[in-house]
Amino acid sequence: MSVPTLLCVHPHPDDESIACGGLLAATVAAGRRAAVVTCTGGEEGENLAGIDLGEDDLATHRRREMADALAALGVTEHTWLGYRDSGMVGSPANDHPDSFHRADLDEAAVRLAIVVRRVRPHVVVSDDATGTYGHPDHVKAHHVTARAVALAADPAADVPGAPWEVAKRYVNVIGRSRLAGLHRALVDADLASPFGDADLAPEDLPFGVDDVAVTARVDVAAWLPRKRAAMAAHRSQIGEDSFFLNVPPALAGPTFAVEEFVLEQGPLPTALPETDLFAGVVGGEAADDAG
Repeated sequence: MSVPTLLCVHPHPDDESIACGGLLAATVAAGRRAAVVTCTGGEEGENLAGIDLGEDDLATHRRREMADALAALGVTEHTWLGYRDSGMVGSPANDHPDSFHRADLDEAAVRLAIVVRRVRPHVVVSDDATGTYGHPDHVKAHHVTARAVALAADPAADVPGAPWEVAKRYVNVIGRSRLAGLHRALVDADLASPFGDADLAPEDLPFGVDDVAVTARVDVAAWLPRKRAAMAAHRSQIGEDSFFLNVPPALAGPTFAVEEFVLEQGPLPTALPETDLFAGVVGGEAADDAG
């Protein structure tokens, strides 16, 4: 029997740990298989922690951070898609000829489809069409992943390897009520909120999806230590004083112990939200092993 396999596609090193770190760790702990694709090298990130890089450039350093993060999650299969970080919206890096933002959709999708045919995942996760907060690489990752999944399944597509049809394709999201709850809790605790204005209404949050759109909520509380370790491994981007590592313990659970997804391709179950992305596919029974 085929081992239930998850493939997570993310634009930059650290996105996998923030968006799906709990899911990846839980997948491995359950005896399933997990693989990660990183589309760019994160060249446009900032060395927020002021780490002494020595003779290395930031992208070289971030490769080591990525290896450490994957080790923390227990993930042993990783592919770099080979593009350059495009930077934030409107930055000069958007126009770099090697940027992911400028990459031809089909050319990038073929690169990823080759990985899909090799890994043969039952479940694929990537960004949604908005890129969560609009970053060009996150948006591109969504479109490339959707196209790659289609190409991988098409026997007529000019893609090396045997065709493979992904059973379920999800996008990782953050429900608006979770964001609003976090914002309110931080404000009430006299702590700085990443959303600023203490009186910000839920509908005015800069990103997040309506709760009714969320089709899966995965409880990853048992794997929070691994997710936290993976985020901390990306030390140039997520320093010791970062929001991600300094949410008070009382808020850490509600903030990071649930990861949310929307099913975009595959059979939608009658009972929502799902709690296991593998439900309905090979080996899809919920696992008890907390790792």
